[in-house]
Amino acid sequence: SSGINAEWPLRPGKGIQAKGSNAGTVILNFACRGLRDRDVLSKSDPQLMLYTSVKGRANYVLQGKTERVKNNLNPTFGTGIDIPYIFEKQTFCKVVVVDDDSDGMSSTADNLGEAEFTIGQAVSKKSLDLELVHRRWGPKGSVQVSASHTTTTKELVTLQFEGSHLDKKDTFGKSDPFFEIYRVTGGHEALVKRSEVIYNNLNPRWRQIEMSSSQLCACDENAVIKIKVYDYDEASAPDLIGHCTTTLKEMKKIKKEIIQWDLINPKKQGKKRNYKNSGVLKILQCISVKTFSFLDYVSAGLQLNCMVAFDFTASNGHPNTPASLHHLNAQGVNQYTMAWSSIGQVLQDYDWDKMFPAYGFGGALPPNNQVSFEFALNANPQDPNCAGIEGVIQAYQMALQNVALSGPTNCAPIMRTATRYANACATTPNGGQGYLILLILTDGQFTDLNQCVQAIQQASTSPISIIIVGVGNADFSNMEYLDGDKNSHTRGRDIVQFVPFNKYAHTPPLLARELLAELPGQVEKYFSAKKIPPIGKKLH
Repeated sequence: SSGINAEWPLRPGKGIQAKGSNAGTVILNFACRGLRDRDVLSKSDPQLMLYTSVKGRANYVLQGKTERVKNNLNPTFGTGIDIPYIFEKQTFCKVVVVDDDSDGMSSTADNLGEAEFTIGQAVSKKSLDLELVHRRWGPKGSVQVSASHTTTTKELVTLQFEGSHLDKKDTFGKSDPFFEIYRVTGGHEALVKRSEVIYNNLNPRWRQIEMSSSQLCACDENAVIKIKVYDYDEASAPDLIGHCTTTLKEMKKIKKEIIQWDLINPKKQGKKRNYKNSGVLKILQCISVKTFSFLDYVSAGLQLNCMVAFDFTASNGHPNTPASLHHLNAQGVNQYTMAWSSIGQVLQDYDWDKMFPAYGFGGALPPNNQVSFEFALNANPQDPNCAGIEGVIQAYQMALQNVALSGPTNCAPIMRTATRYANACATTPNGGQGYLILLILTDGQFTDLNQCVQAIQQASTSPISIIIVGVGNADFSNMEYLDGDKNSHTRGRDIVQFVPFNKYAHTPPLLARELLAELPGQVEKYFSAKKIPPIGKKLH
């Protein structure tokens, strides 16, 4: 039989469900050209089924289907299919086009061809042209996949205030003022921002503050915002100087007029008949800028480049001994290659040429056994790029045969090299945008920790994120120190993520999800801080 049930190891079911902060919605639209004609007295009546899986090219379940187009071998389908987008999960898609003579699911529907792709490919390239292949009859026709996405444009608001003639609250000095901003919803006040304290000053000018419009006023320009000014007291609760109310819409008028408010202290107001105010609060700046999502940048052509660095220190053990972390099993696999493959599989969909700079550190190079902390795995320092995931693995395997394991575990040099590379790739040759992920695979703690902290601080203003995977059973406590989630020693943007491989040794895809979950947010923060919109978009 040529019916669907005999052809497909596929099943209807619950499609991909969006979870996590990186979730978005991608809309796929389809058109076919040159389809196989299976009808005798007319042309085929094509319909397209889309199946998805996050478990590799297996376990496909039905995500959605288009309408049926009658008597047409070159249909353009009007029904788009929504797919939740989660960057750190590689979502596989299978398109199955059928000649639907009835309801689209019966055995009378003939399979016209199938094609596979990933959501990452569709989003990063916007349009895919794929050959349709039938399992028995071979290739015939093509399907064009076009990707768009839904997005909620955010607004980043920068505010600056100054006070004048504030009430003196301290007996032996002036007031020590600070302010708090509250979002007011249904009579409920929610604190959203607190300023620094300016000591002994009745005419303070506070530093700029930043927050999203959703945080400030739930994206409603007319929503009430309350600002309370206090006198800080180290020994007791702060004293209220006064408060005022406003809206984001009112504050934006600063471009055309002076905006200021009387600060009212209810207690003093109730006691004094001629009470005017307890000082004045004036707004000096109100700047609102659109902020964009990771999906906005990727859809506009952002290229994610990946550089990988392998640990060649002696603590790994000689590669020829089975106990070595560099020992390759019969399948040519170890923890290093497993970690690289799981992360590379996700990132490669966003890298247009799939050429990965690959380095080693802590190895002694021939012929003089000079230790290097940033040597090219392919032995070509002028061009350390390797073709694809397998190209990196082959270069790594060759380096194991030619480079002696040594030490120490110094990683600041490769971090600095990666930062220079990231800055050089910030703009692609065709005028696009670039961002670099440095993946460091190591079996132990960094011996140049202070230099690494400095290198990370310097890198935080560049288009780079650093991912560290701890291989083996060593003490990785100082890696936790570098991870910005767990410590706030680094200034600027949090760009480091650390995970021990053994935690996910039996589920490498979960390793990639854990390591890459924060990357979209890091990308967004970089472009937002630099005030760089996606190509073709404007900030204002």
